[in-house]
Amino acid sequence: MKKTRSYKINYTELYKRFSRNEISPVYIFSGNQAYLMDEAISELKKITVGASSDFNFSLFYSDSNSAREIVETAKTYPMLSRMRLVVVKNADRFSDSELGYLDSYISSPSPSTCLVLIAEEEKDLSLENKKGVVYVDFALDTKDISKQIILEAKKLGCEITKEAVETLISLVGDKLQDIHRELQKLALFVGNRIKIGAEDVEKLTEKEKFEDLFQLINAIGEKNKKKALKVLLDLEATKEEPLVILNKISWRLRSIWKAKELIDKNVPQDEILKQLRTSSGAFYYIRQEAKNFSYNDIKRINQALYDCDRTLKTAYIPKNLTLTKFILELCS
Repeated sequence: MKKTRSYKINYTELYKRFSRNEISPVYIFSGNQAYLMDEAISELKKITVGASSDFNFSLFYSDSNSAREIVETAKTYPMLSRMRLVVVKNADRFSDSELGYLDSYISSPSPSTCLVLIAEEEKDLSLENKKGVVYVDFALDTKDISKQIILEAKKLGCEITKEAVETLISLVGDKLQDIHRELQKLALFVGNRIKIGAEDVEKLTEKEKFEDLFQLINAIGEKNKKKALKVLLDLEATKEEPLVILNKISWRLRSIWKAKELIDKNVPQDEILKQLRTSSGAFYYIRQEAKNFSYNDIKRINQALYDCDRTLKTAYIPKNLTLTKFILELCS
């Protein structure tokens, strides 16, 4: 896991504090695992508001709510509960003036309110009053993701082999939300057999979508607009959400680019397979795909990915149009 500032903790430490009933008046959640954030919010709701969530839990979005609204709610005394929980999503999209208004509240927060600000991964909020704020990093590296998959399988009453974990990551990506959905289906699939093997993952996971995704990545690498748009239409026909498609494109490209760096550094193949947590068969295709991208391509595509993600989350234009424009840009 990446090194963080001294005032940051990870989600494991957060749960330890929950078990000791240590609740901060202000949290800032950031990282790439929305599933874990949602789990933490659910746990906070149990601890802070319990059965009175209808009265004392408020969810806000920076795109549609003002900092003044949020602060007024946070200052309101809870009803039928000792605490109020206020959650703000996309908090990093507030303007400087809105952040300043929140900052003034954070300098002297209500002792009967827990305020959670959720920011995009790798992004801190520009706040002056950081004393008393607990930053929680929900980013996971591949090793942590593998451990989490094993824990999630246990919660579903199953065991999962190391090979099955690697196969699941290679097919689904690194978002625990997507992984959890596949694990639920796998738990039903294996039934009383309990143990999930790699062959179960390959049988049950919707491989057609991922094969389409690989074709799309190849078309982008070849700058073949016609082929890329055809594959994109096939993916959209499966009713896959544009943001989900973008996340899967991003995941696949990150794997390819990491492989490219390792190959260029002459890292032995066994070590590359270990770092990518993939099979030699899957690595053959990743190696071929890596040849299609220069480091200038990588820099340009990274910026395009960021721009497209932000547009899909904030703009009021058809999402399929945004994704189409994104694919055309990558193939230009």
